[in-house]
Amino acid sequence: MCRRFILGSSHTDIEKRFGTRSLPASEPLVPVVVTEGDHSLIITSENPDSYTLSRFGMTPAWARQPIQLINARAEGDKNPDNDPAFRGSRAIFMKPAFKKSLFNRRCLVIADAYLDRLGHPSALPLLVYLKNKRHPLAFAGLYDLWTDPLTREVVHSFAIITTTANSLIRGIPAYRMPVILPFGKETRWLKPDLSLAAVLEMLNPYPAAEMNAYPVSRETEGNGPFSLSILKASGPPLSVEKELPAIKTSSHYAHKKKP
Repeated sequence: MCRRFILGSSHTDIEKRFGTRSLPASEPLVPVVVTEGDHSLIITSENPDSYTLSRFGMTPAWARQPIQLINARAEGDKNPDNDPAFRGSRAIFMKPAFKKSLFNRRCLVIADAYLDRLGHPSALPLLVYLKNKRHPLAFAGLYDLWTDPLTREVVHSFAIITTTANSLIRGIPAYRMPVILPFGKETRWLKPDLSLAAVLEMLNPYPAAEMNAYPVSRETEGNGPFSLSILKASGPPLSVEKELPAIKTSSHYAHKKKP
């Protein structure tokens, strides 16, 4: 599962990373820790050159009421045991909630890292990140537009695709992880003419050797608002590194601060 993720990079950094245009100053700010129901930044196949502000928790267009699906399993209903050696069909395309979006409404979910936790209930949550300061990154996502039948308001919302965990994440232990798209290949995910086979081939676990995690404050499991200081390490990382990645101490809040 991927219930919470981190987005602390500034709009400028995201613009440089993905080549997108900045949000207008009037747009609401994105929380540092994004959880179900929060709005965050995505890049859609319909508007690949700009941000879209979308709600985390997808409601399919055909739904009669909001249902907020935060994750979409790459294997669909197959592989119920989350076997990392599973080699069967990635049957996400058979799920009614995601079938249309998989073909026509794919998106990049912009993030710096995501949160998981050790198996013991008393353990601190873990911030899972890519080594070599490779952030912001992009999760493979799906989105849809749902119209409220009473108010006629159009709700833009998204889900993150998950896959079986790599060896690092299984050691937490956890059995699912978000699909992290390889650097330089994110825009391929947005191509409208991508075949189904090509889409499914991209739904793989990210290499464990290129990832790490360290414990953070339990405050990250609260309701916010959050500051970037809660992302400081509360213990050693799972695997030894020369230095931890520097999640930036300035964020999208910076342009709102007075001199």
